[in-house]
Amino acid sequence: MKEQHAATILQLHARLLTLKLLPRTGWLQRGVTDVESIAEHTFSVASLAMLVGDLLPDIDRGRLLAIALLHDLAEALIGDLPASARRLFGVAAKQEAERRGLQELLHGLPQAAEYMELWTEYAEGASREARLVKALDRLEMLSQALAYERAGHRAMAEFWHDIDLNESCHREFPLVQKLVTELIRERSVLTNGMNYH
Repeated sequence: MKEQHAATILQLHARLLTLKLLPRTGWLQRGVTDVESIAEHTFSVASLAMLVGDLLPDIDRGRLLAIALLHDLAEALIGDLPASARRLFGVAAKQEAERRGLQELLHGLPQAAEYMELWTEYAEGASREARLVKALDRLEMLSQALAYERAGHRAMAEFWHDIDLNESCHREFPLVQKLVTELIRERSVLTNGMNYH
């Protein structure tokens, strides 16, 4: 039994290595050539989850980190769908593809059902930990957009247009709201200094 699990884990890990090679395509669409990989994004979200989660009451760190690591795992099979593709496919179709992809990836693992439950929790925003990872996923994207803008890329404005500091995730997690506000302030200083919006 354990030998079978070892083989399953190695097969899964080999498939997950592709996440190091797959770019976040939304950045490519905006002319960034040296873009972060899906794995780099996931690491950044998980790091934020640990740092922010440890400052919040009633957060299960293990659950939080597991959700952060699982949230984009299915992209090893389906790739990173940029906002333009998600808009055309629709949320339900994207989530169904991710669910099926994750089921295929996790097949044969003794914890597959538990991992699927955590991913479903994330997809539905069904727990405080899941909602925090969703909020941090967005925070990480804004932070990366700002990093690209600092490097001279100008096509990032759309990432900043739909920010609502009063949306439920910011009300639930005031620390995340504060971090987003600080990123907005830093971007304002940058864009005013460079005379573009």
